[in-house]
Amino acid sequence: MDAVQHIAFNCVDLPRQEAFYTRVFGFRRVRVFNPHASDEFIMLRLGSMCLELFSAPLETSSNVTKPPVGFQHLAFEVDDINEKVKELRAAGTETGDIVDCSDHVPEMRVCFFEDPEGNTVELMESWSDDSNPPSS
Repeated sequence: MDAVQHIAFNCVDLPRQEAFYTRVFGFRRVRVFNPHASDEFIMLRLGSMCLELFSAPLETSSNVTKPPVGFQHLAFEVDDINEKVKELRAAGTETGDIVDCSDHVPEMRVCFFEDPEGNTVELMESWSDDSNPPSS
């Protein structure tokens, strides 16, 4: 395996989710399955990774609480976290504070917020892999 190909989301408001991820992160629509049908779903691409967005009726959504296992959040590496947070806030997205994580990764900073449907999203600046991580 080379990379994660896509992550799929069930969406109460699919057009709103698509608009958010294309506007904020620069994803672009690359495929529509079952166009204009009630079961339409779309694939968005950013670099080598895709998001797949499905429609899900409100009554089947599970935004009430976050499960103890399974999906926790989606993270994006950014070059300038200050600018990206400023852009998000200017567009009306509430974000948490930018947190200095230099104790864990030199110069790394992160910020968390929620997409329009309550999924947790993280921005990461200055991430680097550990050249010699401890073995398990």
